[in-house]
Amino acid sequence: MNELDILGFNPQDLFNREETPHASGNQNIYKPRPADSKTEDGIYHSTIKIIYNPFDVKNSILEQQVYAMQDKDGWFSVVSKLTNNDTSCPIFTAWKKCRYAPEGTVLNEQHKKGIFQKRFSRYVLVQIMEDKNNPDLVGQYMFWKLPKSVYEIINAKMNPSKDSGRAPVPVMDFLFGREIYLEVHPGPDDRNAPERKLREISYMGEISEDIVSCKNPDGSPLLNAEEQQVLDTYVNAMKEVWRSRDPEFRMNKTKEINAQENTKKLGEIYKRVLEQIKSFAPNLIEELGYKEWTDEQKKRVQNWIDIVLKGEDPATYGNVTTDPTPDNDPFGLSSTSAPQPAAPQTNAPEDDDLPF
Repeated sequence: MNELDILGFNPQDLFNREETPHASGNQNIYKPRPADSKTEDGIYHSTIKIIYNPFDVKNSILEQQVYAMQDKDGWFSVVSKLTNNDTSCPIFTAWKKCRYAPEGTVLNEQHKKGIFQKRFSRYVLVQIMEDKNNPDLVGQYMFWKLPKSVYEIINAKMNPSKDSGRAPVPVMDFLFGREIYLEVHPGPDDRNAPERKLREISYMGEISEDIVSCKNPDGSPLLNAEEQQVLDTYVNAMKEVWRSRDPEFRMNKTKEINAQENTKKLGEIYKRVLEQIKSFAPNLIEELGYKEWTDEQKKRVQNWIDIVLKGEDPATYGNVTTDPTPDNDPFGLSSTSAPQPAAPQTNAPEDDDLPF
């Protein structure tokens, strides 16, 4: 992507694509939890700026799909190939065998038991602009599991319906995007169901009207005074576009602005800013996207699949020791070799509705 592409990037492209319906332990994931709130109201207040992925702007919202499984050694999970729209995922293949098996068969009963637990999560890159609960995080660039309610808010701004007449607003832009005031509310106190306090967390987000630029992690501006003037000139011109409800006017005005010498200067500034942000932002796709499973993961997943296809419960059944065939050995590994499980976990995996 060259320096002018980002100025003409259509934010609607992040939302107008076919949806392909947890990454716990990653220190780069922002976790605004009510339990960590230091305010009297018990609400987690912070201000964040959701931004494009500087390494791949067109893949700024990672739609991650994870399978959570339980075997005799506990819970474990893997990121599925479905994250990359690759339906060759062996777990997905096994699910299809069970899902579409004839009614009343062992495999169909396995499907009805809900053994296959697939989680869908959206992850984005954010900069923490203000957070009195965790002041050490201010300025940091981190991943965030995007709640559905906040996703819908930015979708409405960046991808408005044609009938609304509104212009797409580049909320996630590095230099002329917006920030989001975030409130994370705990669930209700219920003595009969105390888990609701955690399981029914809700989110409220308000997008700023003013333009907000990213900063360096130490809080200093990305732009010098001369560069800021170039940005201000561009923003003042584009405000007419963002406010207009006339598509033809927006198209013609944008062409006019893009042809200006000031916009060309901004393109050069963007080239530098992109590289600067890459130097301190984590890579969304590399860290949270699909990666080839390790041999240990492959063995454990394959054993889990073999047990399910035998009609047994992997949580209580031992390892399968039958000879592998192309159907039951999708990784080319021998089932006679006992899996090397990850460290056992005693708790069920996180709920998909939670942000952490």
